[in-house]
Amino acid sequence: MNGEGRPLVLTADSHLLDDLLGAAAAVGVAVDVAVDPGACNPQWTAARLVLLGSDVAPRLGAAGLRPRSGVLLVGRGAPDERAVTGAADVGADEVISLPDGEATLAERLAETAEPTGSARVIGVVAGCGGAGGSVTAAALALTAAELDRDSWLVDLDPLGGGADVGFGAELDAGARWADMPATSGRVSTRALRDALPAVSGVAILSCDGRSTDDPAPAAVRSVLCAARRAGGTVVLDLPRHPTAARQQALTATDELLLVVPAEVRAVLATRQVLRQLIPVTPTVHALVRTTPSGIRADEVARGLGVRLAEKLAAEASVRDAVLAGRPQDLVAGTALGAVCRRLLDEPLATGRAA
Repeated sequence: MNGEGRPLVLTADSHLLDDLLGAAAAVGVAVDVAVDPGACNPQWTAARLVLLGSDVAPRLGAAGLRPRSGVLLVGRGAPDERAVTGAADVGADEVISLPDGEATLAERLAETAEPTGSARVIGVVAGCGGAGGSVTAAALALTAAELDRDSWLVDLDPLGGGADVGFGAELDAGARWADMPATSGRVSTRALRDALPAVSGVAILSCDGRSTDDPAPAAVRSVLCAARRAGGTVVLDLPRHPTAARQQALTATDELLLVVPAEVRAVLATRQVLRQLIPVTPTVHALVRTTPSGIRADEVARGLGVRLAEKLAAEASVRDAVLAGRPQDLVAGTALGAVCRRLLDEPLATGRAA
């Protein structure tokens, strides 16, 4: 973190200052320090977090500091009533008593080192079995990584065989959904990414063979919030069947890509999937897998009542890459890779009308 927005420690108590500086050093966060509330207005406004000492809190009324979010009242032991009142006047949202609150203090400081971006979240769902939804999701995530974006692939289909298998990473160390059944609340973006297997710049959170259970909705929410803060692109490999995990993921999805073959039976099956998606995600776009004797791509999209994002013919090189477990070959010099680059180049909402 650079100097702009660093946490502000505001206290004249040397013992409390030592405690707070020690906590910041323990999590690798640099801070600004002020002892006079009346002389810290620039830092007060710019800081991502303010650690307000209980010793100076009663003097805030005379300092003219504006109320703001992200103020923690910190003291050695429980603060007195005057300190609590002074802190409340400037919007303090939490009281931390040391040493009991050391873990909470460390967590809040560590959060200031987290990114504050907002990733683009693209959901991918197959309209029928064999449509290529998982391959498309993997290709989108790989292409995003090639474009120098933080890239995540989040697999939410416990019956899909595991996204890590498609990357040849099923034996790689790292967390899967089965390792985080009780995850909830705020999750560190950096810690999450470090915990996951990564291939070609894509952090992969996969279902695996240890469990057929759906990821817990609370865990899905926490993971997606953490991934979104990283900026870049988060690709969701969604199941066709409705689950609580899918429902949770759809609420975080910016755009939904429906992969559908240009065949009558596939379109009919896709309509059934679409009926379960529309109430949650009204913005759906179709990637139509064409065949020489199949329905035209625009007719498929029109029949489904969605916009046509792209059309794509089958490629032998993509099939070979899937069979051989060579993920980079999915997008290197393939039409699939070119389609993914176009899809990532601009929001799907600008796609062609059917």
